[in-house]
Amino acid sequence: MTNYIPLFLLSIPLAGAVFILLCREKFIRHILTIFAALLLATVILGAYTKRGLYTIGSTQLGFDIYDPAFYVLGITSVLFFLVTFYLRSWLPADKESAALRNEPHGMSTKTFAVLLLIFVDTMVLTALSRDFGMLWVAVEATTLASAPLINFHKTKSSLEAMWKYLLLCSLGIGLALFGTMLLSASLAQNASLSFYSMAVQSPQWFKAAFVFCFAGYGLKCGLAPFHSWLPDAHSEAPSPVSALLSGSLLNCALLGMWRMRDVAPEGLLPFCNNFFIFFGIVSLVIAAFFIIGQKDYKRMLAYSSVEHMGLIALMIGFSSEGTALIHMIFHSLIKMLLFLTAGNLLLYYGTRKIASVQGLFTTLPKNARNWMIGMLFICGTPPSPLFFTEWVLVSRAGFVYGAIILLLLFIIFCAMCSIVMKMCMGGEIKNDFPQLGATTEKVTRVPSFILFSIILAFVASMASLYLLAIDNFFKF
Repeated sequence: MTNYIPLFLLSIPLAGAVFILLCREKFIRHILTIFAALLLATVILGAYTKRGLYTIGSTQLGFDIYDPAFYVLGITSVLFFLVTFYLRSWLPADKESAALRNEPHGMSTKTFAVLLLIFVDTMVLTALSRDFGMLWVAVEATTLASAPLINFHKTKSSLEAMWKYLLLCSLGIGLALFGTMLLSASLAQNASLSFYSMAVQSPQWFKAAFVFCFAGYGLKCGLAPFHSWLPDAHSEAPSPVSALLSGSLLNCALLGMWRMRDVAPEGLLPFCNNFFIFFGIVSLVIAAFFIIGQKDYKRMLAYSSVEHMGLIALMIGFSSEGTALIHMIFHSLIKMLLFLTAGNLLLYYGTRKIASVQGLFTTLPKNARNWMIGMLFICGTPPSPLFFTEWVLVSRAGFVYGAIILLLLFIIFCAMCSIVMKMCMGGEIKNDFPQLGATTEKVTRVPSFILFSIILAFVASMASLYLLAIDNFFKF
């Protein structure tokens, strides 16, 4: 049965999409979406101690607890499960807000649910892929599946963001395809593109393949300077979709580059690591530059994603893969908290302009709490889990790189905290639709649960380390 689990995981979101298409009742459609998300997460959790590999012809699908893709798979299922609960209260609130402002609500809930399930299925396929050919197909599928979701509200700006996303990511995937072809040329005769049986014969061909794959997948995961699609897409997409784009899709794209580094011959590891380090630093610089003076709070979160993709790239480049995984997990959870809260602010204020949001602690106290704590956490402020991963990174980076990273993180921290303080403090800005305040406060349940879960997980991990230290002390 273990070998069929990958196929079963892929079939869950697809089956959910088919049943939703056939269902007419809105409530039952939502229950089906939640059930599909719950079943997906349960199967992944049940497979935690197993290793599965399913072969279809020359293509392999699989999962392994020692593989970073397994954790990407777990993050994707957890975030999707949380989003399904958030949609239960967000969709009616978004419809009410649009009706009051005489704006189009967007696509139908049935179409949205089907597209969302297909999008999740493509991310599951990306995490399960065990050869570079299938990985390329899966990443391309995530682009096609997620693009219509960006245009949920069907405005001119969201349509423009969708086409920009499609064109630029398709360009990146084209580069990755060429890199995959070069990778095939670098292999020994009769060797396959499977991650488990790579046999690189030509280092020069592999170098060229790595450069093209890094550029292609780097464009998709938002590393600077390949990031230009990301701020538009993340800011224009509805907040539940933005949360999945930032918390799950970027991780899936990062897998492509991570895979290339993992299969590199030992003599080429410094070459690969230098790419991760260089573009990681560039991403921090670009993020710091654009966050300073930012006027759109959702675009600010998008540039924060560029920053954290850069940090994860630096961790991989400095051979701190375990730290990169921990940072990836907590970044995904915190960024989901922030994007969902940003969606709540948009419901009430009807604008993404930072200057139009003020006095949150007076008007939306629950959202203000989640917004401020989440922003402190994403900046790595102690006791944020990201503080410890960033501390490990700075320790591993050495004096020069460590000083550069600390300086850029400090600039980003000051810029984001300045923005958040302006939004949360001060006098209340008059809203034409004050009745939306109560509705918006009700949509804080899932973000509040995520915040509580992050704190609980961090406290539990710190307690485990403390008990382990005590145990080792008494053994000594």
